[in-house]
Amino acid sequence: MIRIAMKLQHKAWALVLVVVGLCASSAMLGARYFVGDSFKHLEADRAAREGERARRVLNQQLQSLSATARDYAFWSDAVDYVQGKDAGFMSDNFDVENMGYLRIAEVVVFDAQGKVLATVARRGEGELASVLPERVAPLAELAAPVLASSNPKDALQTLRVTDDQLDLVVVAAVHLPGLEGQKPQGAIAMVRRFEERELAGFAEVLMMPTRLSFANPGHDGQDVHVEPVDDTLDELHAVLRDHLGRPVAELVLGLDRRLQQQGEALAWSGMGLAAVAGLLASALLVLLLDHLMLQRLQRLHADLKGITEHGPSASGLVRVQGDDELAQLANGVNGLLLRVRHDAEVQRSAHERQEALQMQLMQSQKTEALGRLTGGIAHDFNNSLAAITGWVRLAVEDLPDTQHPSHEALQQALKATRYADGLMRQLLAFGRQTPPKLRRLHWTNLIEETRQMVGSGLTRDCELVVDYRVDDDEVDADPTQLQQVLVNLLINAADAMQGKGRIELTLDALDLPLSPAQAVPPGAAGLEPGHYLVLTVRDHGAGVAPEHLDRVFEPFFTTKAKGRGTGLGLSVAQGIVVRHHGGLGLRNETDGGACFHLYLPASRRDATVDPVTAPGGGPGLGRQLLFVDDDQLVRHAWSALLERKGWNVTRSRDGEEGWAQFVQTGKRWDVVLTDQSMPRLDGVGLAQRIRATTSPPPIVLMSGHVNEIAPELVTSLFAAVLHKPVDAAELQRVLQDVLAGVGATPAAD
Repeated sequence: MIRIAMKLQHKAWALVLVVVGLCASSAMLGARYFVGDSFKHLEADRAAREGERARRVLNQQLQSLSATARDYAFWSDAVDYVQGKDAGFMSDNFDVENMGYLRIAEVVVFDAQGKVLATVARRGEGELASVLPERVAPLAELAAPVLASSNPKDALQTLRVTDDQLDLVVVAAVHLPGLEGQKPQGAIAMVRRFEERELAGFAEVLMMPTRLSFANPGHDGQDVHVEPVDDTLDELHAVLRDHLGRPVAELVLGLDRRLQQQGEALAWSGMGLAAVAGLLASALLVLLLDHLMLQRLQRLHADLKGITEHGPSASGLVRVQGDDELAQLANGVNGLLLRVRHDAEVQRSAHERQEALQMQLMQSQKTEALGRLTGGIAHDFNNSLAAITGWVRLAVEDLPDTQHPSHEALQQALKATRYADGLMRQLLAFGRQTPPKLRRLHWTNLIEETRQMVGSGLTRDCELVVDYRVDDDEVDADPTQLQQVLVNLLINAADAMQGKGRIELTLDALDLPLSPAQAVPPGAAGLEPGHYLVLTVRDHGAGVAPEHLDRVFEPFFTTKAKGRGTGLGLSVAQGIVVRHHGGLGLRNETDGGACFHLYLPASRRDATVDPVTAPGGGPGLGRQLLFVDDDQLVRHAWSALLERKGWNVTRSRDGEEGWAQFVQTGKRWDVVLTDQSMPRLDGVGLAQRIRATTSPPPIVLMSGHVNEIAPELVTSLFAAVLHKPVDAAELQRVLQDVLAGVGATPAAD
């Protein structure tokens, strides 16, 4: 403690010496400079400032005149005038009132060759006349470099003396606004005379007597000099120069000589300042000692008291600044507090991990119990379902034809049995983590099939709105499992709106990883880099309560009323998506409703993954068909129809994209089905490119603009032609005929 006291005492002595020394030095410097040599510098500085200010004010007037000239020169009407298109330009813009308002004495307009087109001069208050020839000639000389410049925005600003008067002159190039690198179309010269009225206003701005002098303006190269007049007045001469740096006149400003009287008063003020400095030094010493020592000790005492009363984990750190012993003591206490709090945080984290492991164990036990339950009933349930399916198929075969009224009902019953079989598989998959049976399928086809299935009543009176934003929509997935996920999401959306409202489905693409500036959408944080197809299912209900957002995917968790839900739907859906190497996320929209984001990797086109075809196949089973049409609805609708008949359909949005897929995918195409009117490359252009290849496939044209194509092109390029609108049966018949005659395609032209 003695060492601490001594160091604090030394600090106080040092402060006293520094403060007293500063005060004494301030008093001596004030007596020496403020009363002595500083007056000469003040007078010189004042003269330089006033001279510079006067020239700056005069230059502001020159800049104002330059801005006015540029406004007229950069105007399209001025360009029309110098080109002889607007004869009323001068009379419309340079009348007595306007020139008086702009304080313009003379205006001269030149064409691109420097020829004078028009002049106007203001005489007195209400009379206009032409500019005298002897005044036009110097302006023409000033306009020559402006007209010769390659920069149309060049303008010349200068001062000149004519008839013992100072003129402010600006010459601006006339050109069309917004054009660069073109020669000027002409030039406008404006003159403002610095006459007595202008000089009087100038003196009011400077707040000192002002006159102009034209005798010997150079003064041996001095821009500013002072000439004494009497005991109370000096004259400041500021040289004015033209654009070439030549002196043309001098501004003469009247400066008073009161600095000497002010210096004497300042000496007395310095003496008083020394006295006040001593008083301030004493007060400052007391304040510094209080701030550096007493207040810090009080804060340290208060903080230690708070730590003692509330415990080390519930209070803040000790607040003492500096680098002395008090600060070291505070840092030691703070280090001890941080160590105690770190140990407490470690214990809390260990407790939370233990609770999380306990919850995970309980969840595993629930899942295991569910797996045992589903495994126990699966055998009998599947036997019953197989029997139902068999009897329904027998009934279908016993019908005399497909037009029987019960045929559609039996087909719907078979679809329902397949759906029930899928439901049981999902329950088994949840309990046993069964891997999906991957097939290559089109997302859009599965969505449309699910829409038809749930539209019969599962979504009640909800409106389903679908927006397909991608054409390459192939994914490798288990169709039954994926349909179960989609049905679950649609039913949840309908329940969120009590069965009435709009459900929006959007199919888009996403490339991961995202750029640092992009926000990560819900459910995409843990996905591997790659190309994904994203299906969003949005309702317009009340949304999910914030406290439930983190629990919606937990098994057995549900917010529905008793008897309305089991809490397994979303957990099963998430498990299915994860086993497909995708993700499932949820967020509340700002304008109401909840939105699920389902991510699936785009198909790798692996040969081991078979495409999904319709039961029984068809005439196009296993055939490769390239379908090119710029109408999205047509592409999706007819592609779904063709794939049901067994075709492997590749879609293209226009001829260029179709040609790229034709030559880059490496497939052996059996048929090309194309529209005619498309952006970038039409159907005829695409057909010509394909026919120029080795062993081209047959090309079928399906268009409503067949009559616009030359008949010889139609017969030489296309194996068959279909006029829109096309009947499904007719399309199937034409494709069958084309396949049957593949070896007899028309010869290339």
